[in-house]
Amino acid sequence: MKDGMFVFDAAVHTQDFGDNQIKPGSDGRRVKLLRSQIAGFINLTGRRGPPPETETFSNPDLEWGNKMLFENSDTDMASACSVPLFSHWRAGLGPVELSDAFAKSNPKRVVLTGGVDPAYHGLDFALEEMERQVRELGAVSMKFYQYQRRGCSWRADDRDIAYPLWEKAIELGIKMVQFHKGFPLELGPVEAFKPNDIQYAAADFPELNFGIHHLGDPYVDETISIASRFDNIYLILPLWFNQYYLQPWKMLARLGEALLYVGSDRICYGSEAFIWPHVQTYIDMLANLEMPEELQERYGYPEITREMKENILGKAFARGMGIDIEAKKIELGLV
Repeated sequence: MKDGMFVFDAAVHTQDFGDNQIKPGSDGRRVKLLRSQIAGFINLTGRRGPPPETETFSNPDLEWGNKMLFENSDTDMASACSVPLFSHWRAGLGPVELSDAFAKSNPKRVVLTGGVDPAYHGLDFALEEMERQVRELGAVSMKFYQYQRRGCSWRADDRDIAYPLWEKAIELGIKMVQFHKGFPLELGPVEAFKPNDIQYAAADFPELNFGIHHLGDPYVDETISIASRFDNIYLILPLWFNQYYLQPWKMLARLGEALLYVGSDRICYGSEAFIWPHVQTYIDMLANLEMPEELQERYGYPEITREMKENILGKAFARGMGIDIEAKKIELGLV
């Protein structure tokens, strides 16, 4: 916990960037390109050169991952998010098996977020795989990447492809489904990653929560506007924390907009570990964050209170996922 505040990391990835992940028949360029981009992102945080082998999470190093999260930071719980991108990655960019291994290495603290793709594998397989991941692996949520390659994408409001997924999620007891929006991890049109398709899905399935990652960047205004109108849409902040150190005023304005129009009870902390492994930096930053008076006066953004920080650091995501924080505190011996 951080100063008595429960910390629930909504976005931890167990990814394998090795050449063994190159899918047969692929030239491997996308795998290698993303690997170099990840190294570049890490460099932007102040390091120089490629990440040392001891600071990548590959295949995976379970002991190291648990140490980085639960010994070297104030993180109390984490969601191990799968990344179901299959066009170039043999088992997906973030294989569910790696996420499952990490969740099982610390089952009291790590929950599994699985993932499927109905366009790439077909709807029947996706529904069967959702059931397998929940029944056999214990997944409590699902995360979706809706663009695999040109001609292979889908929308969350598609009644034939997507709505059976939401019906299955409800049947399986899943409280939240999550979406990568904004930053394209494939060479597709940026428009394919707009959040607009979440609107009808959220309206037609009010009993299900919909989490949008990355504030939909670059479609931040649209994402906040959509979330402001549907109380079952949650905003999950991975990349916001990482970008803060490059563009603090811009990120404060984005957070201010989200706080003003959506509210802290649906804004969730996510670190994007283990690409950025030293997550205590982000926890400390949020715990000490203040909204500059200039932004409050110019745009009406609220002062950032302790209650807001408690929501963002853990309460909001736990609420959206249907996890009882007070019971979890007792289970972990935190009270």
